[in-house]
Formats: sequence, structure tokens, C-alpha cells
Amino acid sequence: ALEPASPPDPLIRTVIRLIVAAAVVNGAIRVGLVWWDYYQLKDAAQQLIVFEIDAAPREIRDQILDKAGELAVPLEPENLEVIREGTITFVTASYVQPVEVFPRFEYPIEMSFFVEARAIRATQR
Repeated sequence: ALEPASPPDPLIRTVIRLIVAAAVVNGAIRVGLVWWDYYQLKDAAQQLIVFEIDAAPREIRDQILDKAGELAVPLEPENLEVIREGTITFVTASYVQPVEVFPRFEYPIEMSFFVEARAIRATQR
């Protein structure tokens, strides 16, 4: 006759729960860091087009790519566009950031943003 299985050891169940919880927290932190870098890059792009009104679009583009490099954001030059139409400057960017949400499991997160600003020069009296 078969004997009923003994209940699992409470210590083992607790250890398994802690491991799962740690993996979930780790994934959430990694995703959060990707979004943090995204907002930093978007903010830097916005600041550049607001305050660098005399800079050529190519210079702004290069500075955004430099900032992306500092943040380890995989923004490729072909996925970044800076256009100036009169007094308005537009920036469009997109990239895919792989995130290790679980050990040995990467999930690609598609990121993109669009910012615009109008150049306003202070008048001297």
C-alpha cells in the first residue's frame, strides 16, 4: 500500500518563496532602472533644445547620443532625428533596451520619445 506523502518542510517552502520574491524584486528594479535612464535621456534632450537655441541640429544630435552613451542606452544614430523648422526644434528617438527581468531571461523593452521646443530669445533694452 502506498503511504500518503509527507507535507513539505516549512523551511523549504519559506526558502522557495524568498527566492521567488528576490527574483521578482530584482526584475522590477532592473525595469525601473531602464525607465529611469529613459526619463533622464528624454529630459536631457528637452533641455538641449530649450537652452541650446544657437546649436545646430547636428550638434544637438551629437550631444543626445553622448548622453545616451553615458547612460548606457542603446540609441543608434539612425534612430535619432533632430529637426529645426524656424524657431521650433523637434527630437524623435527610439531604441530597444534588453532587460534581464529574471536570471538568464532578457526581455526587450521598446522605448521612444518625442520632444519639441520653441526658441525664445530675450530682448535687450
